[in-house]
Amino acid sequence: MTIEFNNSPEPTLGVEEEYQLCDPYTGDLVPMADRVMDAASDDLRGRLSYDLLRTLVEANTVVSATVDEAVADLLHRRRQVLATANSVGCTLGLTGTHPYADPKEQRFVSTPDYRWVAEQLGYVAQRNLTFGLHVHVGVDDGDRAVYIANRLRKWLGALIAIAANSPFLDNVDTGWDSSRLYAFGAFPRAGIPPRLRTFEEFAKHIDGLIAVGSITKARQIWWNVRVHPQYGTVEMRVYDVMASLPRTAAMIALTQALVVAYADEHRNGVPEPELCEEYLEDLRWKGMRFGLEAKVIDPEVCGVCTMREFIERLMEVARPAAQRLGTEHYLSAVDDILAEGNGATRQRAMLVEHGGDLMVLQHELLREARDIGIENPELPTG
Repeated sequence: MTIEFNNSPEPTLGVEEEYQLCDPYTGDLVPMADRVMDAASDDLRGRLSYDLLRTLVEANTVVSATVDEAVADLLHRRRQVLATANSVGCTLGLTGTHPYADPKEQRFVSTPDYRWVAEQLGYVAQRNLTFGLHVHVGVDDGDRAVYIANRLRKWLGALIAIAANSPFLDNVDTGWDSSRLYAFGAFPRAGIPPRLRTFEEFAKHIDGLIAVGSITKARQIWWNVRVHPQYGTVEMRVYDVMASLPRTAAMIALTQALVVAYADEHRNGVPEPELCEEYLEDLRWKGMRFGLEAKVIDPEVCGVCTMREFIERLMEVARPAAQRLGTEHYLSAVDDILAEGNGATRQRAMLVEHGGDLMVLQHELLREARDIGIENPELPTG
């Protein structure tokens, strides 16, 4: 075994967001990652990183003890990045895909890691105009982290449906609520992870992929939920980035609550239930394609229910842990999503309001990113 799990004694949080870099006049993506990086302050530069393409940057929070701290730092980073982007002539988009950018115009960043990805995946990587929200939660044991990731597989479809915010891609309405996950799904090792039993088995899996040149390091596994040995976390990777701070905070709090709930079950010796793999994949597909408006099969009890009913079962698992953590108030945004629709529903309604013009819609989305997502957000309160 060549890797070790760096235990996190507490369920600390780390949050990563990927931001579109856009021309404020055309709304299109612009390859200005280098200029944003060069203009960033020393404080911001330490929390900012490249991603695969030059038309986005990724910001990450400090390791936070609470959801309150993580959300406050996330807002601080959003404001820093927006100000830096403005200073070099671009602005930020906060949706899971860009509605009309041309994949053929995209260029890769020049770091060794991303050059390797570009060489491996070619056009599939170039068309990856996707922007996600990733949530890390600290776990105090490698075997426990593997158990938690296994248990979270049940809820991937429901979590996708809640946070879906990317209906438009390649200048069309894709018909999907999360076309981000559809596009990113063309990457290898990017779907539902296999069920693994121990951290040692996970490490052997990584060793095997490295031995055959499929990856060069563990983080080149892009599963929807993954164990992150270096950070000592379980990382949830299915969320589209969202301008709404209350909805973003809800996904952070919900992820932490689920990890804590299943960590407790592992400590108490609760065995993993058998999950039907075919139903897991059907749930993921339904979450991406139809969002909240689908019939699904619970992969544990194998009974038919609506996606909304399945989400209520998810919340029953999360709420007791959220109550203990003092974060239940953040979960009210999930109730709002169930009542009002997810981000994809909202974007489609906005497109109708703006006469079906995707460029006009993009300008409105950029305005919302600035006004309600960064400059004057509605902060969740307890």
